[in-house]
Amino acid sequence: MYSKDNISPAPAKEFKPPHVLSGMAVDAPILLGLSGGADSTALLHMLSLYAKKGGARLYAAHLNHGIRGKEADRDERFCKELAASLGVEFFSRRVNIPLIASETGESIETAARRVRYEYFASLMKEHGINILATAHNADDNLETILFNLSRGAGLNGLCGIPECRPCEGGTVIRPILGMEKREILEYCVANGLSYVTDSTNTDTDYTRNKIRGEIIPILRQINTGAVKNAYRTSCILKEDSLCLESLADWFTDELGRDGAIELEKLCGSPASVVNRALIRIYSEFSGGKTLETVHIEAIRSLAQSGVPHSSVSLPNGMEALVENKKLYIKKKTPQAKSSLPYSIPLSEGSNFISQTNCEIFIGNSHNAKNIYKKSIQLAIDFDKINGELYAKSRSAGDKIKINGMNKSLKKLMCDLKIPLEIRNRLPVIYDDVGIVAVPFVGIRDGAKLSTANTNTKNIYFYLF
Repeated sequence: MYSKDNISPAPAKEFKPPHVLSGMAVDAPILLGLSGGADSTALLHMLSLYAKKGGARLYAAHLNHGIRGKEADRDERFCKELAASLGVEFFSRRVNIPLIASETGESIETAARRVRYEYFASLMKEHGINILATAHNADDNLETILFNLSRGAGLNGLCGIPECRPCEGGTVIRPILGMEKREILEYCVANGLSYVTDSTNTDTDYTRNKIRGEIIPILRQINTGAVKNAYRTSCILKEDSLCLESLADWFTDELGRDGAIELEKLCGSPASVVNRALIRIYSEFSGGKTLETVHIEAIRSLAQSGVPHSSVSLPNGMEALVENKKLYIKKKTPQAKSSLPYSIPLSEGSNFISQTNCEIFIGNSHNAKNIYKKSIQLAIDFDKINGELYAKSRSAGDKIKINGMNKSLKKLMCDLKIPLEIRNRLPVIYDDVGIVAVPFVGIRDGAKLSTANTNTKNIYFYLF
């Protein structure tokens, strides 16, 4: 496994201590994901030195994916023996990743990663471990940057692999993220560490292997410092990203519980800040889901247009909606069932309209319900009615004469900010001449009850 006579007195200089990365105590327990390859073998060795000095309890876990047969069994045995030689408590589990991937529809890589981290999380919970260490290095970081670049990622994607991030059960840290692969191999030689090699790492059918085996070597030919330079660039971009995240904090600080953003503020702020704010708001109201670039662009286009009551659909039953000069990101409001067109004669007393679950009461007096419960009194002078009164469903092109002008009902409802879910439920009250009144909208010129005429009937409208 390794030569005890040739052990370095300390980890490599590029090694970043777990307590520094995680912000936890120096003696906080650590779980390492151990594959048996050069990277995780070197990191286990470094962590054993760190743990011995700081008093941290160190664990190692290996997941046998059931992909490479005897070779995978060999790796599992190697990891167990390596952990024992360093006095590290060891855990392992065998799973059938190809079967799991076929059942879930995931790729082999995706299923393996998900199951691996689920296994680590279960161990952390069971043994009270809050730090998970993985052996990602600077070559992996460049590989991730190139992979994200090919997919059209934004700034966060070009930041590469984070040195520290939250995970289920605690925090994931990458203590050797700044080390190149060649430096890790040199560390293994210097400390007499043997390791195993995964034969699938050379299979260029896997996208990341193609980047690792073909593209990164070409970059090294162009500039021998390409991997380190990419790591430095990712560190700079991470600082820029943190700055933008802090501005997004400021942007969302004034939001109410309804998640509304003033359109003026949204349209007048830098896109990089607004995009982050939209992602946060959507995540909060959708239960932690995320937005794709195409959805963000659709929301920004909606906000730029500023059309009242306009909306765009978003994934997971969400929508972005413009109302009252604000943008709302919220769960979609269930649409009222479209009713068949109707025209119902109105008589004195109660007139129930089943199509929209509302009531029109005509009489001299009635116990009017509270207007804030979507009820309203229409004070109409019945002496000004021409013929009979009817209630009908709203039609395209409906107009009512108010203040000397024939006005579109649709425009009036928009101007009055009547919610979309209510509009289609409002009956249009008309006589032989035309529209007399519409609840919440208004009464036709000349038909409104004057204070001088107190004996005429009134109309009360109730929306249930």
